[in-house]
Amino acid sequence: MIDILLISSGPDRSHHIEQLLEGCGVAHRVRSVHGSVRHLRTHAASIKSADLLIVDDVGLEPQDMASIEEAVSHVPQLNCMLVTPAPSTALLMAAMRAGVRHVLPWPLDAQAFAAELSHVWGKKTAGARREGRVVALTSCKGGTGTSFIAMNLAHALATQRGKRVLLVDANQQFADASLLMSDQTPAATLADLCGQIDRLDNAFFDSCVMHVNDNLDVLAGAGDPIRAGELRPAQLERVLTLARSQYDAVIVDLGLGINPLAIHVLDQSDRICMLVRQSVLYLRTGRRMLDIFHELGYATGKVSVLVNQYDKHAPVNLQAFEQSFGMGVAHRFARDDKHAGAALDQGLPIMSVAKGSALAQDIVAFAHTLWPAPQKEKKSGLARLFAQKPRDVPQLKTNH
Repeated sequence: MIDILLISSGPDRSHHIEQLLEGCGVAHRVRSVHGSVRHLRTHAASIKSADLLIVDDVGLEPQDMASIEEAVSHVPQLNCMLVTPAPSTALLMAAMRAGVRHVLPWPLDAQAFAAELSHVWGKKTAGARREGRVVALTSCKGGTGTSFIAMNLAHALATQRGKRVLLVDANQQFADASLLMSDQTPAATLADLCGQIDRLDNAFFDSCVMHVNDNLDVLAGAGDPIRAGELRPAQLERVLTLARSQYDAVIVDLGLGINPLAIHVLDQSDRICMLVRQSVLYLRTGRRMLDIFHELGYATGKVSVLVNQYDKHAPVNLQAFEQSFGMGVAHRFARDDKHAGAALDQGLPIMSVAKGSALAQDIVAFAHTLWPAPQKEKKSGLARLFAQKPRDVPQLKTNH
């Protein structure tokens, strides 16, 4: 998605540009303000977070490019588009020297405008490619709370670790992870996306996911076993490959069971987390599931055992799992029926309902285990000198 700041000469012109943006087919968010290039300094904070700055100014002159150049130099990822009636050769040369590659005459030609916007989108996606990690959460038996942990883990990674996260609901029963995250209605589901897999590109993918917050997106589940049964491994492979390039973390809720589709996801995962609860039934089925993982050739280091609803007084303790499974328990999540129930009823993450609860803290701790904070490096004197303070707003020079 492209974040756009539009500074326009008037409401009629800004409305026309917004209509053209809607017709371009590129996912975007636009904030429109009225003014001219001379008001850039006023909007320094918004410019800092934008991917594209559109300045629609009827009176642009070559000397105005000093303000534009200052904005571009302060915000390296910023693309700038200038719109003005009959731009002169002098203005075009000054814009080029200022680092502006998009200058369009008014009235705007819809096709030319769409082409320039696609160019900006291509630059952003090319520069934003990530080597994302896929973490699959699965269960050997129903009732473990896999969706609850997957949803809250995704939220913790996004809000506490600052990662760009996608939660994929690949549960092949009655997938409902999106309901646990937001009261929004998903624009599309995993089944819808796979049903049009030939259209898959960054823009189409972005239009299918549900945007929960700036760092967290959700790809809703198929919704019923019949539609989920139509999913094919090759389709999921394309979805996960694209997701890796766009997100730091891809959390896949597989739900219960082992089947060809689930195995394909597990094959592509960097980490497999099997959730269990403290009962003899989970000891038996969990042991069998680990045997299957071994038969599938998964390395021991790829698989983790997680105990959900941990109770230190339960008859089956952690030592029993470790003896039966032949491996340690990687993490445990406290039993907290009160706060977990409230979060589920409200469709909110546990951190939003009971941030200080033991369960919320256990989930945050596991997020930090998966993505440890990097060691801080000592900065040189010059690096400290030019480092921007967290609350500083970049100062753009006023036009003289």
